Amino acid sequence: MMDNILLKWLPVIKPNRCTRCGKCVEACGPACLEIINGNAVLTRPDKCGSEEHCIAPCSEKAIRMERIEAKADKSSGKWCILLG
Repeated sequence: MMDNILLKWLPVIKPNRCTRCGKCVEACGPACLEIINGNAVLTRPDKCGSEEHCIAPCSEKAIRMERIEAKADKSSGKWCILLG
């Protein structure tokens, strides 16, 4: 059962600034980021601990944190990001 819509603090990648170096992917402990089709992509938002480890290694400042609308299932701890 999904609960109310909440805001989750997540990394947002600017594809036009990403140099595909992979440093953000390496720095992400829970392995939430991947390089796909040449760009860093947040592929597992439900695993992200919002710790911002991915930001510092990016010399191009291609990653910023934003509050993203999501539905949270508190019983399982999973998040569903709402794309609108």
